[in-house]
Amino acid sequence: MTAESMQARLAALPEPDLPPALWPRVHLARVRQHERRKRFVAGCAAVLALVALPLVYTRVSTPPAAAPEAFAAASRAPVHDEPLRAVDRELQHAYERGASEQELQWLWQRRQSLARNGNTALPQPIEI
Repeated sequence: MTAESMQARLAALPEPDLPPALWPRVHLARVRQHERRKRFVAGCAAVLALVALPLVYTRVSTPPAAAPEAFAAASRAPVHDEPLRAVDRELQHAYERGASEQELQWLWQRRQSLARNGNTALPQPIEI
C-alpha cells in the first residue's frame, strides 16, 4: 500500500462521534483560562500601582517649608563668578528659544573670554 492510497482510505473513514460531555468541559476550561488571565492582569496593575504610588506621592507632595535661618546665612559663590553664571544662563535661554548661530557664537566667545581671564572659581560647598 502506498502512502497516497493510505491517505485516501483514512480520509474516507467516517468521523467518530464525540461524547456529549466534551463541549461543556471545553467551555469550562476556556472560562477558567479567561479568569486566570483577568486575575493576572489585575495583579500586575495592582503591583504597578503600588510601585508608582511613592513616585507620584513625592511629585505631588507639599513643598517644603521656608528655609531655616542657617540656609539663608550660608555663603554664596564668589561675586566674581557671577558674570560667568550670567552668561551661562543667557546661553541656556538662547538655546531654549532657538537663537541664531551668530548670537550663540557671540555668547560662547564671551563665556570663553570670561573663563580665560580667571573670573571663574569653583562653587563653594554649603555646610549643612
